[in-house]
Amino acid sequence: MQSRKSLIVYFKSPKVLKKLKSLGNLTYYHKKRKYAVLYVNGDKIDTIMNDIKRLHHVKYVELSRLDDSPLAPEELDESGKTKTTNENKEECSENNGQVSSEKT
Repeated sequence: MQSRKSLIVYFKSPKVLKKLKSLGNLTYYHKKRKYAVLYVNGDKIDTIMNDIKRLHHVKYVELSRLDDSPLAPEELDESGKTKTTNENKEECSENNGQVSSEKT
């Protein structure tokens, strides 16, 4: 299985979308906000980015930060919440036990 990377392409005119389809898998584009999401092979990312930058109606190209997300699937429990360590649970239980009876 090949690694896929997503690119965010900002363009001046939607005319460039036809050319982007030939360079990778165009999954989404927004004509009003003038950007597109393109998936390409990870081993050809540098050459494809250079090819896209040379296109006439392209403002700039950036690598999507979605792959660099700090939450990996192994860090989540069954309910979709982040796993907490035992130390964090103990601190939370200690803070919950201390209830102030003073009124301000």
